[in-house]
Amino acid sequence: MALIIGPTQWWQDNLIAQCPVGTSLLDGSRIICKAGGTAWIVAPDSTQVSATWNGNTNVKDGDKCCVCDWSSLCTALVSAGFNPGDWFVPSLTQLQNPGYVCRTNWDSFSICWYWSSTEVSATCACNVCYGTGVPGFIPSKAYSICVRAFRCVTY
Repeated sequence: MALIIGPTQWWQDNLIAQCPVGTSLLDGSRIICKAGGTAWIVAPDSTQVSATWNGNTNVKDGDKCCVCDWSSLCTALVSAGFNPGDWFVPSLTQLQNPGYVCRTNWDSFSICWYWSSTEVSATCACNVCYGTGVPGFIPSKAYSICVRAFRCVTY
């Protein structure tokens, strides 16, 4: 018997393709947006953590940040039975759209600031206020704010 890590082709072709936006999947994650054959999925609320920016990722907007760069997020995903390699911390652009734009399709979200994977400098990182949708940046090591993992699945 082979161990299959991650979504199988059947899972992608049938489950994700057939489920509407807002669907809660069996693992507790939710489809928050579907466009162009890609489904954007947010990890369950139980995996959301409050964390400080690690200050050494130096990710530019549009790149995907590995959740393993965020030890508390990685631990939360593993504890919930997820493979952290399947998930990423969204860039500033991704956190705004589809993240903020589609936030009503999340299982829940906090009206607070969420970290993106985009840095301004070695000491400041970008985030988005989920009360207003306004992006900002704060000294990365100064504040502990929310971070949630995303994944994309093509179908």
